[in-house]
Amino acid sequence: ATFTEVPKDVTVREGDDIEMPCAFRASGSTSYSLEIQWWYLKEPARELAHELAISVPGSRSKVANKDATKISTVRVQGNDISHRLRLSGVRRQDEGVYQCRVSDYSDDETQEHKAQALLRVLSRFAPPDVQAAEAVSHIQSGAAPRRHG
Repeated sequence: ATFTEVPKDVTVREGDDIEMPCAFRASGSTSYSLEIQWWYLKEPARELAHELAISVPGSRSKVANKDATKISTVRVQGNDISHRLRLSGVRRQDEGVYQCRVSDYSDDETQEHKAQALLRVLSRFAPPDVQAAEAVSHIQSGAAPRRHG
């Protein structure tokens, strides 16, 4: 069982529309019940980074994030599931981590697979190359005059 399409980190301007893909294919030939959920996490869940593709039975409680909000759910019978998250007119407060969770009910135990991506939202009036501007100001502020002696 594996993701065939995962969301990617994306940086957009306020007011833009975005889509995040998430598609999953179950292994085997029997008919499956698959559920896909999109969640919004205000903060990236630190412990998720290293266990994204590993499904851990019973890991739900550990991963429950107090700032997580369920956005949508799609359920299908079959081996393939795909659910694009569409956000239109993105606002600054939409910034954060969007997580695609797939629950695979095919076996005796439910397996949960996760993929996530970070959405950054720039102010409409930000300079075209914000990262360069940030880097420069960081260098300036970090270079404290050294006293010799």
